Amino acid sequence: DEKAARMLRQRWLMSDWIAADAGGEDTSGERAQALAHRQVDWLGGVPGVPAVSKEYVTGLGDMYVADERFAANYGGVKGATFVRDAMRVYAEANL
Repeated sequence: DEKAARMLRQRWLMSDWIAADAGGEDTSGERAQALAHRQVDWLGGVPGVPAVSKEYVTGLGDMYVADERFAANYGGVKGATFVRDAMRVYAEANL
């Protein structure tokens, strides 16, 4: 049940990221930063994930862009770039 709930949260999060990017949100704006907070919170709940640090979050964001398999989850490279940039802003300010 926990795994199913985690996967559902992930799908909602990816959908919300895609919508924010499509809506022209600013990566440092309130909506994108709330999504970045949710992303980091979600990551912290995934079994086996190392401690969520600034380096981990920014490195993961880079991977979302560099690996098209991950980018596809965010609507492609453009969407993954939006996620990466918002996560970087969040990590710099909060981690």
